[in-house]
Amino acid sequence: MKLATVVLAAMAAAGSGAMGLEKRIVGGSAVSDSAAAGQYAFVTNIIVNGRDGAAACTGALISSTVVLTSASCVADPVSNKPLVVSRIAVGRGNLAALLGGSSGGGDADLSKAEAAGYVSPQSIAVHPGYDSVAHSDNIAVLTLPRALANSTGDGAVAKLITKPSTAAKAAYTAVGWGTTSASDASAYPSHLQRVQLTVGANSTCTDIWAPYASLTNTLCLVPAKSSANVCSGDGLLVKQASDKKSVGLAGILNMVAAKKDVPAEKCTEDGVADFFTTFGNYLGWLTQVTPLNETDFVATASFSYNTPDPADDGSSKSAGDDEDDGGKLDSASDSGVAGRRISVLAALAAAAAAAGGAML
Repeated sequence: MKLATVVLAAMAAAGSGAMGLEKRIVGGSAVSDSAAAGQYAFVTNIIVNGRDGAAACTGALISSTVVLTSASCVADPVSNKPLVVSRIAVGRGNLAALLGGSSGGGDADLSKAEAAGYVSPQSIAVHPGYDSVAHSDNIAVLTLPRALANSTGDGAVAKLITKPSTAAKAAYTAVGWGTTSASDASAYPSHLQRVQLTVGANSTCTDIWAPYASLTNTLCLVPAKSSANVCSGDGLLVKQASDKKSVGLAGILNMVAAKKDVPAEKCTEDGVADFFTTFGNYLGWLTQVTPLNETDFVATASFSYNTPDPADDGSSKSAGDDEDDGGKLDSASDSGVAGRRISVLAALAAAAAAAGGAML
């Protein structure tokens, strides 16, 4: 059965979008300190004081002062307009330390983040076609007033893969931030999380979300193994270059969807697909809303998609990243708090039962 519009409408009625659903990487692994400072140095976390309090999502530096992220991270889920810049902070800090006490719908103390090197954006550009209900054009740019610390050198900025492989079973890695417990909205990780994904078959993806058949700016991926996936989570889709000297950015997570018979908590099962926004259609827009030229942010390296990226050594894993819930790393909520998920999922479940689809 295909995902129906009524399910998306239920999300809007519940006030969810990306602002209210849990954002998790389940069954993933912590990125080591050396990898975070090297090949993933372009990855930032974004602290957002949204409608429902503090949460975090993931961004990518495409220059020292330009951050690419999902519109659902930094836009109001009802108006689709950018949030006030003073309610957002961008950096590379330890979320466990910065947001560990931010639960129950309260705002984060952004002065604490600023003391750790975070900065509020100077401006936010949300794509004019973004719609949190239709999941269209889910892309945004933050312009920072100054460079983050250590935002120079190899790996400090991302290069975009404008024509990522769409072949079934092509291998990618997803990386992202979020809490490490489904039951504790304040259990943010101290390290970036990663998980392996592969491109899904067109028939599988269109069966889950019908619009995918006609989209040219979306790539559908499925878990590489049954115990690991991005679960409605924010995140970046990346691929190591063939020369192993750099990592290219292939997409930003738009949404996760499932067939009607897959419960939301079973986000690692068959019948679940992750839909990432890709960049080929947005190069002109990016040059309009940033001071950059295409040559500044388009990857020139070659990429081989036949094998997964090498596993990180995981040496940075700390007590805050210990395996939880039966041995799964469970990271959550990019722009909302876990407490709202119960009512949101209830609305989605009712809509899915009628429509034959489910949003996770």
